[in-house]
Order: sequence, then C-alpha cells, then structure tokens
Amino acid sequence: MIAFIFPGLNALLRKVDRNRFTHLPEVQEHFSRAEKVIAERFGQHVSFKEFLNLPAEEIYALKNISLAAVAICCIQVGVALRLRKQIGDPQWVMGCSLGDLARAVFAECYSFEDAVYNHIWFTQKIDGIDKIGKNIGVLAPRGQNFTAADYQWFEKICVDVSCLTPRFLNIGGRYKDLLKVEELAKEKNWNIIDILNYPVHSRYILPYVQVVASEFATVNTYTPRVPIFSSVSAQALENPDVIKAEFLLCITQAVQWSKAIQCLVNEKGVTRFINIGPCKSLTGLMKDIPVTVETHEASDLLLQSVDLEIVQ
Repeated sequence: MIAFIFPGLNALLRKVDRNRFTHLPEVQEHFSRAEKVIAERFGQHVSFKEFLNLPAEEIYALKNISLAAVAICCIQVGVALRLRKQIGDPQWVMGCSLGDLARAVFAECYSFEDAVYNHIWFTQKIDGIDKIGKNIGVLAPRGQNFTAADYQWFEKICVDVSCLTPRFLNIGGRYKDLLKVEELAKEKNWNIIDILNYPVHSRYILPYVQVVASEFATVNTYTPRVPIFSSVSAQALENPDVIKAEFLLCITQAVQWSKAIQCLVNEKGVTRFINIGPCKSLTGLMKDIPVTVETHEASDLLLQSVDLEIVQ
C-alpha cells in the first residue's frame, strides 16, 4: 500500500531542489496556468522560471511568500500527476504543512486555479506577521527523544509544538518565548534551526486567519478522488467541508507528522511512502520515526521511468 507525501514550505530552500523537476512538461504546464491566473486576476506578470532563480532569502521574503507557495504547489502537482501516469493512484496522500495544498489539488478536491487564486488573495492580509514571532526547529541529540516533561514545559511558556519526529520539533511562538527555548537548548544540547520568520502552526497566527475565515467559507471543495490523511488530526479526511476547514486549521494548529505516519503504517497498512519533493526533508525525517517502511523519492522513480523509455 502506497502513500504520496508532500513536503512543506521549506521545499525551495536549496537551488538543486528548486530545479529538480522544472524540466517536466506537467510542471511547466502548471507554472503557465498559475502565471495566467496571477495575470488575469491580479494584474501581475510573474515568471516562475525567473522567480526560482532568485536567492533563497528573496524567495522566502514575506512579500514573496505566496509566490513561493504557488511555485511549490505547481511543482508538486506536476510531479504527482506524472507519477500517476507511471504507477497509478496511491492509496493515500498526506501533506506536511503547505504540502496540504498540492495534495488537495492532486486528490481533485480543490481545483488548481482556485488554489492559486485563493492562496494569493488570502495571504495578502498577513502584513505584520513577521513582527510577532517565528518558527524554529529543535533537534535533540542522537538517541534522545523529547520527554513528557519537555512538552509540559513548552506548554507552560506558551509555544506551540509540531512533533515531526520523536527528536525533532517545529516550534512556533513569540520571539520572547522562543528565547527561553534557545536558552534551555544550550543546557540540553539541543540544536536550534531557524525555519520561518513568522509563527505558522501556532496560536499567534490565529487573528490573521480569523480575518479571512468567513470569506474562505465560500471556497469550493469536493469529495477527494484519492483518500486524504491529515497530518494535523492524524485522521482520514473525506468530507469536503472538513477538508476546507483544515486549510485554515493547519495554519494555526500544530502538525503531528510522526503520529500521522505511524497511524498510516499501523492502522491503514501503508508499506511504501513516495516523497513527492522537490526537497528530501520528509525522507530524512522518516529515519527517526519508529516504523518499518520503504521510502522512495519521486525523482528516482521518474528517472527510472526515463531510463526504461530509453532502453525500449
């Protein structure tokens, strides 16, 4: 049993990842469709080919974050559709954070054009979010996991914790609270990694989500073609209204990636995960999650397909 997994916003940090799939016709087609939506609906002329060649710090600047999200969605949807032609539909799809956008489009419960328009439209209302706080990654030493006492302490200081693996957390919070985490990290030999300069997956982004909640309720969603599993609730998503609600919830709620992976394996019988990419972050996380599975890169599978075509 196979699950496609879709990485989040960090997928464009490395130039090699940004360019990994840009040659695929399916990806180029989605870049063109997105550029058309942006031109017709917002009066802006964007070239994703040029955008992806910008320095990472410019791609991830707050003013460009919606374009980065759309670029990732284009790449991931194109790759997943290419894989569908090669191996058919997976039994499950699951996204990590922003990966929810592409997994919903691929599952055909959200149209691509709506995804592009809505993401850009609703993220226009996030000015000032970078003044509140940020997200940091916290990695425990090899062989050590975070304890119940650690989680209680995080709750006490009012930060929100996404458990990606038993030893790697994505923590969102206010700058002043995250300083306490960084101080404790020195005592416990935790490694701190800056992830985003705005606190997604935390309670502190909630006011920005509430501003658009009533308008977002008019968005059209449909019953998915492929079963969707939530990395927020660690449950299957079937109802279009619940899927729509999760688009906003996943911004303010912690991601339970480790728990969701274990549920897919232990309860749903998934034995193979295919990382859609373009980055390989989710493959790396799998090494620290207590499951026995096969993990494959979409890039490797598609390369094998090309090799087979050449041989034939």
